[in-house]
Amino acid sequence: MIDGYFKEYQDKFWNKIGYLFASLGFTANSVTLLGLFLQAINALYYMYHQNHFWFGIAVALIEFLDDVDGAIARVTKTCTKYGSYLDAVTDRYKDSAILFSIAFVTGYWVLCFIAVSGSLITSYNKARAGMELPVKNENWPDFFERLERMIAICAGLILTSFFPQNLFWGHSLLWMALIVLAVCTHISAWQRFWRARKLLINHTQ
Repeated sequence: MIDGYFKEYQDKFWNKIGYLFASLGFTANSVTLLGLFLQAINALYYMYHQNHFWFGIAVALIEFLDDVDGAIARVTKTCTKYGSYLDAVTDRYKDSAILFSIAFVTGYWVLCFIAVSGSLITSYNKARAGMELPVKNENWPDFFERLERMIAICAGLILTSFFPQNLFWGHSLLWMALIVLAVCTHISAWQRFWRARKLLINHTQ
């Protein structure tokens, strides 16, 4: 949702970063894979050090690469369908790694499962609809897209250390962030389901 409102302004900023990375010899796909590798290492290290604050900072910094790869593709005119596909697949792996590591450290397995399943179903609802009829990205603005999910996760991780750990009915701010994430991802999943349902019904009439 946020991404859609500010895309034009974001692209101008990220294109400058894209030029810098391209001048250093990076390709869009190499940055995509680098982001996956770094986020996997970050998640594994978090399971060892269990510091929410620094994990949240690292997640946020590494996720900047998710915008850099697209910027490199734009400024070097190397946008490809495979690149978009690779980016989408690695995003799902990163989301899963982040939430699995949070579940491992906090014990919030059920919440993290609900959150990651909502994230995956949100993506699948659009992808599966695209197998039945052509869909365009600009026609699928949603309440809680990946940027919002990352903001919720990072805010919960970074801020939880600054508040009492029993802030919400005996649970931490991170717990509440995961509640928000779990609920909102499934709201978005159903939002996409009903949009796909409407498109598919109209397409067959």
